Amino acid sequence: MRPIIGITTFWENKNRPRKLYNLVSHNYIRSVQLAGGIPILIPLIDDKRAIINYLNMIDGIIFTGGNDISPLIYEENPIQQVQTICEERDEFEIELFLEALKLDMPILGVCRGMQLINVAMGGTLYQDIYSQRKNSLGHFPQNTPVHNLYHNIRINPESKLFDIFKKTEMKVNSFHHQGVKEVAESLEETSWAADGTIEAIEHINKNFVIGVQWHPEDLTIHHPIFLKLFEALLEEANNYRINKN
Repeated sequence: MRPIIGITTFWENKNRPRKLYNLVSHNYIRSVQLAGGIPILIPLIDDKRAIINYLNMIDGIIFTGGNDISPLIYEENPIQQVQTICEERDEFEIELFLEALKLDMPILGVCRGMQLINVAMGGTLYQDIYSQRKNSLGHFPQNTPVHNLYHNIRINPESKLFDIFKKTEMKVNSFHHQGVKEVAESLEETSWAADGTIEAIEHINKNFVIGVQWHPEDLTIHHPIFLKLFEALLEEANNYRINKN
């Protein structure tokens, strides 16, 4: 049986008819399929007791991009640039992450997902890198296609990320205005943009807990090297599935 990968979703109100929807980019789904896995969407619900049931169904999990994370979680008041907070999503995903971490389940965090990993473990964020970090370069080209490479990153040669890509420098896409500030205990930064913005974090003790600030799911078709990240997640998820049975 192929590994089953849970993918988190977000809420969005839509008109005609006006309803609340659980959504996620199809590119996450497609990337998991291309890597050989079975994607399962995890809806954002207000029943935290269901978290264990969801985790029992899956072999690995992806925390996806989206809303800003509320600064209240890391004991700051929001600045003007923080506009899109979903308190319910923050609470649900933090508990989902912490329970998955206890199980040593393979975890991949993408953009907001990387920031969530850091905040859930006690780290902090730049609420807006452009106003809070000196000499920040471009990180959010809103009118650029998501599959276009945008800036360079450096990768620590002693990291799992290097083991996956076999590169110390890469070009990535970029669509974020928040970023990791203080790295949580038990995590380490493993990749950086030219301006020093942290582009990846990893857990120092767990088998596979990786967060990346860019969006690899949008690159797997036009730049197949990024499929390696999902293949690595699937390999760990398969080991996890075998061991838990």
